[in-house]
Order: sequence, then structure tokens, then C-alpha cells
Amino acid sequence: MPRPVVYLPKLPSRTLFPAECVLFYDSVLASKAAFKKWAAKFEHSIALKSGESLKTVDSFNQVLKKITKQNISQTTQLTFVSVGGGSVGDFVGFLASVYLRGRGLIHIPSTWLSAVDSAHGGKNGLNFEGVKNQVGTFYPPEKVYVCRELLNTQPAERLCEAMGEVVKTAVLFDKKLFADLEKQNKPYSNSQIWQRLENLVAHKYAIVEKDPNEKLGLRRLLNLGHTMGHVFEAHYGWAHGVCVLLGLEFAAAWSHQLRILNKTDYARIVKMVKKMKTGRSLTEALSGLNEKKVLSLLQKDKKLTGDSTLDFIFVKSIGNCIRKKVSLNEIAAEFKRQKAL
Repeated sequence: MPRPVVYLPKLPSRTLFPAECVLFYDSVLASKAAFKKWAAKFEHSIALKSGESLKTVDSFNQVLKKITKQNISQTTQLTFVSVGGGSVGDFVGFLASVYLRGRGLIHIPSTWLSAVDSAHGGKNGLNFEGVKNQVGTFYPPEKVYVCRELLNTQPAERLCEAMGEVVKTAVLFDKKLFADLEKQNKPYSNSQIWQRLENLVAHKYAIVEKDPNEKLGLRRLLNLGHTMGHVFEAHYGWAHGVCVLLGLEFAAAWSHQLRILNKTDYARIVKMVKKMKTGRSLTEALSGLNEKKVLSLLQKDKKLTGDSTLDFIFVKSIGNCIRKKVSLNEIAAEFKRQKAL
């Protein structure tokens, strides 16, 4: 099956979309003249305020009412087009998967993080009771249009946040990419990440295609850095990419402690995380948490394989990671060990 990703210099022509479409877009994009002119070509459009507050049942209900008021055709050709970052893509993906038992879906990521990661793979969902993505489906998009012009409008901090997933991908699959990142003396530029983008996305699809619905466990490799990363994200509200980097450092430290990862590669990973200059540190992240809070957040992790176990991703070497079943108490004990250092 061909991969759905198309790389374009500009936003795609309206002729590339079905006649029956609803355009959903991050409301901040309305301030950009080129986007506003492009969006005007769609008969039906709905602006969404991005962020985790979008991904709620209440917000879902409000958007359903807006769709009803617009008297949108309910043909089988109806397609939802999502233009935005991760929260917009997650929300519209879920909406498309359940509306009329499923309608067409096209993603156009507007942030570097979504272009690297969340726009691909078909995961989507809503948050519930303060827990991320508790209600969701696997629903892959028919197309993902990755548009350089749109991504280049993003501020520098958005690119910095995307580097969490870039470094994660390098540690998982690509030691050459990691070595290239080590040689980089300045922060990554838009041009540099664009040149890498197709390769980065291909690494994700290589795993997703083997385990699309996460039934075999292979796809869980992509959760490197995310177990503790999600704990930090939920507790502090820091950017996802920043938390993934700190979670990656935690995973590398534990891997080294268990003698899975050698000292040299561990030091390289720690140095790489610091090099990203996120303004946050693992020490800071650990110091503001206690064991009870960590266990509470881990118990809500969707990767749980039993009442108190999950597949944790350890680093064997740069470019080679493994899954290992661990208990939540083991993670909590490692949290205490690292916090005390």
C-alpha cells in the first residue's frame, strides 16, 4: 500500500480535494494572508482554537453542532481536511473516524512537530478527566500534504520543540543522523529539517506499517522517551517535544544503570539533550515530582500491558532500542534513584 505523504512547496490546489469538504484549521492561521486566501476556496470551514483544551468531549459536541448548522452534505465523498498541529490533527482525526461511521480525512500539518510525527500513523483522540487521549481510534488519513511554505511560517520555538521527536528517531533507528546532529553547532534551521523530513517520516512509517493498530508491540518502540515524558507533560504542561527529550534522557540513564547501554553512548545522549537548549533539565523535572504522583500518572498510561506493568523502551546503543516489560514500581524506584543523584 503506497504511503499517503506528499511533499509540496506550497499549499495544495483546491482541485486535489473532493468536492464535498469541510476545512478545519488552527485559528491562528487566519492571520496569515496566504492561508486566508487559500482557505476561502473551501465552501465549508471551521476555525479551531488549538491546544489540549480542544481535545475534550465538550469541544467535540460544540463542533458537531457547528457542522449541523452549516448544513453540510452527508455523502460518502465527504472529507474532513485538518490544517494545524497535533491537537487539531488529533481532534479532526477522531471526528472523521466517528462522524457518520467514518468519512474521508486529509491532514496538512502546520507545525514541524506534527509534520515529523503526529500527522502520520493514524492515532487520534480526545482527552478525558485530565488524561491524554483516553478516547480515540486508529484512523489513518487518506493523504498527508506536507507544505514547506506553511511550515516556514512557524516561529523558532516550534522548530525547537520538534527536535525532541527528531532526536528520538535518531536514537531509535539512525545512528548516522545522530552523528550528524552531533556535528551541528547551531540550532537546526527550517531548511535543514525540511531536507531531513522525508527520511524522518519514512522511519515512522516503516514501523507503523508492520503494526498499524499496535497489536504486535512493534509500534511501541516509537514510545521511546514517552513514558516519563508524558508524566512530565501532564504534571508541568511543558511542550511535548521538550518532555520527550527529558524522557529520553531518563530512559538512557536507566538503560546505563542496567548495563544495557554503554557509558559512551549514554554520555552522547545526555550531551545531545543538553545541546537542544530547551530551557528545562531532567533534574528540574524530577525534583518537582514525588513517587505517589509519578505512580498515579503512570497508572493512566495507555501502554499498560497489565494492571501494573508496561513495555518500557530501553536504549541498547544509538540506533538500536529494545522493549522490556517492567512494573510501575520498578519505574518509580528508578525515578527515586535518579532524583537522589
